[in-house]
Amino acid sequence: MTATLSEQRFEARHRVINRLRAVREQGLPLAASQTDVQALLEEVDRLQVVAQAADNFAPCAPHALAEPHMVLCEALQTWKA
Repeated sequence: MTATLSEQRFEARHRVINRLRAVREQGLPLAASQTDVQALLEEVDRLQVVAQAADNFAPCAPHALAEPHMVLCEALQTWKA
């Protein structure tokens, strides 16, 4: 099975995160390339979209669940892209 481009980009971002986390846990100085920084910023952008959707979901949950649920699902799909 072939991974989609969005899956490959998701995996690439998380490889950067895991590599930097491992360096930090070893107590070594962190050094990130421009590509690493770009991957981290993309991940932060996507997580902000998910966080915003989740914040907007909570007040709507007791009333009409379908629309806020779809917004949250779309935000999660965006994060995985």
